[in-house]
Amino acid sequence: MLEKGKITALQMEFMIVPTIIATGILSIPSIAGRLAGRDMWMTPILGSLIGFVTVYITWKLHQLFPKLTPIEYSQKILGKPLGRLLGLFLVLFYMHNTGILIRQYSDFITGNVMLQTPVVVFSISILFVSALAARGGIEVIARSAVICTTLFLITTISLLFLLKDIDVTYMLPILENGLIPVIKGGFVNNAWISEFFLLSFIYPFINSQKRSLKSGMRASLFVMFILLYINFFVITLLGVSSFNNFYPVYSIFRNISVFGFFENFEIIVTASWVLGNFVKVTVFLYVVSLGLAQLLRLSSYRLIVFPLSLLLLFFSYWDIPNIVTLVDYLTKIQPFYFVIVQTLLPLVLLLIALVRRERSKSS
Repeated sequence: MLEKGKITALQMEFMIVPTIIATGILSIPSIAGRLAGRDMWMTPILGSLIGFVTVYITWKLHQLFPKLTPIEYSQKILGKPLGRLLGLFLVLFYMHNTGILIRQYSDFITGNVMLQTPVVVFSISILFVSALAARGGIEVIARSAVICTTLFLITTISLLFLLKDIDVTYMLPILENGLIPVIKGGFVNNAWISEFFLLSFIYPFINSQKRSLKSGMRASLFVMFILLYINFFVITLLGVSSFNNFYPVYSIFRNISVFGFFENFEIIVTASWVLGNFVKVTVFLYVVSLGLAQLLRLSSYRLIVFPLSLLLLFFSYWDIPNIVTLVDYLTKIQPFYFVIVQTLLPLVLLLIALVRRERSKSS
């Protein structure tokens, strides 16, 4: 086994929560709002269903192959040729996804905080720091995640300072256009929530396997509540105008003022958001490095972390020339693409594994 570290189920939750929502809390409210209208606040409830299903599928596969990652057990399920081909596809999928993630992070910082700094500076900086953590192994990642995720989530509490300014009439009438727009908006959430499949790369290293399913379900429930909480404040503070703002959450943080003295909360929020993205990029980089090392049968995944980081830097600029293209991709392609790869494909693997298991029992 390339990774010998062990983490607790709670540390796993601290790792996976920002991995799902770090970029989602910025983009989901605007994209879901364009589809669901005033009902965008309830889209995480429908979107979370994919999260629970993905966690369960991932856990069932882990039960059948307790010490293996998808790169390894796909070869046992499909045979070595097809399994290795699927493993290569998963590695390329997460490489592409990591590149998009880095581009989202860098574009947000240069577009809203440090306008004169080249985008590539932020891409290189977060990749370098994440590579150091990924080389340290899963225990280092987990310990870093406990600190960073705690600070990242604490800043969301500051939205409560805006309770006096909310206007619930912005949410009315509820279900004005029926349930179909809400379902469409919920499907946008699936692009991020289906990333719970990443747990399949973490489950083998949890020291208490009995708690793995419970922790995964709890993390999915927590993600749903966080997105619901964020969407509620976005719609009740900005109304339908939030749909034309790609980063509505950042806009409402700018309005926080405590006693007319404590202001500019967006600076604190940006700093904590950087910590959340550090955890997310690190987890993705770790998964890509571990998966590629297993695919190539290397003696250590740590040898390829930095070369992969350089390659991911090129991926982040490969097919995303500007923010318009990025928004179009996140809205029209990513929801279908991610659900197919991270939920439906594992479901097919699980069904094949169960059928083969029953046949072997009967024979």
